[in-house]
Amino acid sequence: MPTVTIDKKPAQVKEAKGAVYCPLCTHTVDANVTYTARSARVTPGQKCPRCSSSLDAGYVIRVERAA
Repeated sequence: MPTVTIDKKPAQVKEAKGAVYCPLCTHTVDANVTYTARSARVTPGQKCPRCSSSLDAGYVIRVERAA
């Protein structure tokens, strides 16, 4: 039997503005969000504008993207 290889394309990674929950100061702040078709994550290295803590562990509440 011949060997079949499947070429997988990497998932498209897009970036947009979004609302992120800061776990330290318990506020929702604006931040850059990197998203794919299945998940959205905070772009690493951002800080909360209110308390200056890292948003790497923050929850993405909303992503503003075009319809």
